[in-house]
Order: sequence, then structure tokens, then C-alpha cells
Amino acid sequence: MVAVIIVLTLLVLLGWTILFRHFRALRAANVNLVKQEQKEASLLYQLHEAKERYCRLEEKLRGLQYELQKEKQKEDHR
Repeated sequence: MVAVIIVLTLLVLLGWTILFRHFRALRAANVNLVKQEQKEASLLYQLHEAKERYCRLEEKLRGLQYELQKEKQKEDHR
């Protein structure tokens, strides 16, 4: 009877040890996921900023092209 209790106790301890290690691994994986999500959010923000700068530059380029075309038309009419 004592041997059965000792075996069952050892099995419970082994189960708790495995469960604790699994929990620690899950917690570490969760930390990694949070870090990746933060990095993704940062990259998305940088992409948004780059798109805004690109649109402003594109608009400026269109304005300059329009001015150049106007100047060329003025020169052609002279």
C-alpha cells in the first residue's frame, strides 16, 4: 500500500514538473509574440510615414512638372 502511495506521489510530482516547464515555455513564447507584435506595429507605422512622405513628394513632383510644362508652352508661343 505504501509503495502505491509513493508511486502515485512520484507521478503527481512528475506531472507538476512537466506542467510547470510547459507553462514556462508558453510564457516565453508569449513574450516573443508580444515583441514581434510590437515590432510589426513599429514597422507598420514607419510604412505609413513613408507612404505619406512619398505622396507629398509625388504631389510636389506633379506641381513642378506642371510648372515646367507651363514654362515650355510660354517659350513655344514666343
